[in-house]
Amino acid sequence: MNSFCTRSLVRVCSTFVLAFLLIGWNTSYADTLRVATYNALNFRGSQDNNRIQYFRRAMQWISPDVAVMQEMISQQAVNMMRDSVFLRLNDDWVSEPFINGPDTDNALFYRTSKVIFVSQRAIHTQLRDITEYVIQPLSLDSTEQLRLYSAHLKASEGTENEERRRQECLILRAQLDLLPQGSLFMMMGDFNLYTSDESAYQLLLSPDPNPNGQLFDPIDSPGDWNNNSSFAPIHTQSTRTTDIGDGGATGGLDDRFDFILISGALIDTIDSRVLPQTYHAVGNDGNHFNQSINEGSNSAVPDSVADALHFASDHLPVVTDFLLARFQSALVHSPTVASEFSLLNCYPNPFNSTLSIELGSLNEPSNLAAFDVLGRRIFSRDIRAGSVASSTLRIDFSPFAAGCYFIRLDSKTFSEARKVQFIR
Repeated sequence: MNSFCTRSLVRVCSTFVLAFLLIGWNTSYADTLRVATYNALNFRGSQDNNRIQYFRRAMQWISPDVAVMQEMISQQAVNMMRDSVFLRLNDDWVSEPFINGPDTDNALFYRTSKVIFVSQRAIHTQLRDITEYVIQPLSLDSTEQLRLYSAHLKASEGTENEERRRQECLILRAQLDLLPQGSLFMMMGDFNLYTSDESAYQLLLSPDPNPNGQLFDPIDSPGDWNNNSSFAPIHTQSTRTTDIGDGGATGGLDDRFDFILISGALIDTIDSRVLPQTYHAVGNDGNHFNQSINEGSNSAVPDSVADALHFASDHLPVVTDFLLARFQSALVHSPTVASEFSLLNCYPNPFNSTLSIELGSLNEPSNLAAFDVLGRRIFSRDIRAGSVASSTLRIDFSPFAAGCYFIRLDSKTFSEARKVQFIR
C-alpha cells in the first residue's frame, strides 16, 4: 500500500475510533464534516495560475467538505480556485459570491452533498472584513446551523499591532455574544498571534462578558508560540526559508498564526462535537522547525504534498473534523438499563482532585476507564462479576490537567459513559 493510501486509512480509522469512544453504540445516525482554513497568499486568479496545481494537490490530500480561505483578491480568483481546484476533486463543489472589502478578503467553498448555504455577511473592522458564513450541515436537523467566521487579523509584532488585533476581535466578540446559548460556531483564519497572552486571544477565550460568545482552542495549547521549538508540531507559518518570488514570508516554520477556534457547543452537545484528535496543521510533522516544509523527508505527508504546500502559500492549512450526529448520547442522557448493571454516579461533578465513582451490582466482568478529550486512556480498572452493589471507587486526577474527562464502563453487553469536569 502506498503512503497516500496508508495515511488516508490511518486518518479514517483514528476518526472512527475517537467517535466510537465518545458516543458508544447509542448513535442512530452520525457523519463527520471536515473543515479547512487556508491563507491563500494574495491569490489573484489567472496571474497566479502557476500555483493552481499546488493548491489542487494539497486539497486532494486534505479532502475537505468545507474550505474557508483568506487573502483572496477577486471574484475571478474565487472562480478559478473553485473550477480548477475544488471541482477537480468532486463535482458538487460550489462557492459563494465574493465580498470585496477594503483589503484582501475571504472566500467559502463547500460540497452541496454535505451542507446547505444559508447566508453570508461582512463584519467591518478598521482593517479587513471578518466574514460570517452560515451553513446548515445536512446531517443535522434543519433548525441547526453552523456559523463560520473567517478572519485575517492585523499582522506584525509591537504594541500598536497587538491593540489593532484586539480591536478587531472586540468587534467580532460583540457579535458572538449576541448568539443564543448553545450556538454552533467557529472562528478561523490567519490571526497573526505570537503568544496566548496577547489580549486579542484572551478576549476571544474569555467567558466574559457573555459566555455565549466564548471560543475554545480544541487542542488547548497556550504559550509563547513564536520561534519556540516546544510548539513546533502546531506551527503554520512559514512554509519556506527562501524567497520564491510570490511575496510570501520566509524563515521556515516558527509561528502559530492559523487557527480554528470553536464554540462551547461544539465541544460537547448531543448533536455535534469537535474531534480534537483530528485537528492539525497539514504537513507539519513536528520536525521542520525553522525549515521549509519540504526540506528532506516529511513524515506527515508524501513528498508531492510537502512540495505543494511549499509552493502554494507561505501558510499551512489547518484542518479539523466534526462529528455530526443524531443520537441519544450516554455522555449526556442515561439510557434505560437494568438497575443491577449501570454506572450509577460520578461525584462531585465538577470535582477537585478526587472523583468518586459509585457502581451498581455487576453481573459480568467489566472495565472502568477514564479518557481525556483527546481520547487518551488515563485510568483503567477491571471490575469482576458479582461486585457488591453501590461500591465506590476513587480516582486521583491530581497528576492530570484540569478540564473535561469521560468515565466509561464497558462489558460484553453494555456500555455507559459520563462526562466529568476537573477543576483546580
